[in-house]
Amino acid sequence: LGDIGSNFVRSAPLFVFEDNECTRAYVSEFGRTALTSLHVKAMFRKEAAQGLQNQFFTFLEVRPATGRSHQIRAHLASLGRPLVADFVYGKGSVADVSQWCGRLFLHCSRTVL
Repeated sequence: LGDIGSNFVRSAPLFVFEDNECTRAYVSEFGRTALTSLHVKAMFRKEAAQGLQNQFFTFLEVRPATGRSHQIRAHLASLGRPLVADFVYGKGSVADVSQWCGRLFLHCSRTVL
C-alpha cells in the first residue's frame, strides 16, 4: 500500500451477498460502486518464533466514501491486505494471531453524518 504517509484510493464495485447465516461482500463487476480512501499511518513488524516468518502490519486511516456492507474488509482483502484477525475475509493469510489479537482489528475513531 506504500510507505508511511502514502495515500491510496480503492475504487472497486462490491457485490453484497446475504443469506440467513452471513453477509459477505465481493469485488465484482456486478456490484455497486464503492470507494475507499486509505492513508498509511505506520508500519510494524512482529518478530516470529525461530523457524517461522516475521509478520508485517500496516496501520491505516481508512475513509469509506460510500457505505457498502463490509466495504473496508472487502476492499482490503481484495488488495491482499486483510484486517488483522479477519478470519472471514483473511482466508488464513494471517498466521495464528489469535494468541495476541483475539478479535477483528477494526476500530472507529469518529463518525460523521
